[in-house]
Amino acid sequence: MPIDAPESEYAVIDYLIAFLPALFNGFMAIVLVAQGGDDRQKSLGLLGGAFLFSLLATPFIEVHWTTKTLVISFISGLLLGFGQYLQILSLKLLGVSRAMPMTTAGQIVFMSLGGIILFGEMNQGLALVCALSAITLLVIGVLFISKSEKTKEATEEHVDWKRGVPLVVISTAALVAFLLLVQGFGLDGRSVILPQAVGYLLVGLVGTIPALSPQLGKEDNRWSLLTLRQLIPGLMWGAAILLTQVSSSLLGVSVAFPLSQMGVIIQTFGGILILHETRTRREMRWTIIGVVIMVIGVIMVGVARSFS
Repeated sequence: MPIDAPESEYAVIDYLIAFLPALFNGFMAIVLVAQGGDDRQKSLGLLGGAFLFSLLATPFIEVHWTTKTLVISFISGLLLGFGQYLQILSLKLLGVSRAMPMTTAGQIVFMSLGGIILFGEMNQGLALVCALSAITLLVIGVLFISKSEKTKEATEEHVDWKRGVPLVVISTAALVAFLLLVQGFGLDGRSVILPQAVGYLLVGLVGTIPALSPQLGKEDNRWSLLTLRQLIPGLMWGAAILLTQVSSSLLGVSVAFPLSQMGVIIQTFGGILILHETRTRREMRWTIIGVVIMVIGVIMVGVARSFS
């Protein structure tokens, strides 16, 4: 019994680390939108803040850089930056309380499938049954959250589904690909953090150039106080990235990633209560049901892991 105690203690710590990104991710989107500014300022501030966190954190963590680590990490950073940039654009079109649950569920579904197919996690017996059940619940949850009432007062009139949904789909694919790439090459989460940050900072600097993003306006207003203020959610997001990748190395991507996305509860109800994104009474009931179903789905992923 004494021999097993330290292992149990470390397991608890590992799971606590995996939950911390949920808090950072949950409040990040709320703070990002609440502080205002246009999409250029939000994008550059967020990506710049995460880069700053990586720069400050790297001297205090053990890193082992090789040519492979630097190259793959940089490429994954490009994917991460591109995905986050499109996600920010979708927030304006769909709102935090709709866009974030959609992208969260999408990431968990495809990340879990990636763990099953690519890394052989939860791919047999009860583990596979629970994993597939979890994925089904996540999809159902999103359908409830995104459901709109067909009335004049309904929020659908204020939501641009036609432009927003494609952005969510593409951004979700990029955000899934970045972590699967890191895991697929077996890279340590601590070693990738800085070269990865260089990649997504480059996306932020280039992607917000007015000549390359005319849809955001002609004026180059990136270098402003509003951009500086957006470094705060960027620091939060940078911490979430590091902790997610470290916990993925400890627990496996199919468990650590879903746990890190539990911030969807904060994002959904924070968008409604703090950012005042409107819902009809019936839509609010659908939203609550959808969030509950999603949470059950995330728990099911952990159950599936226990059987594998």
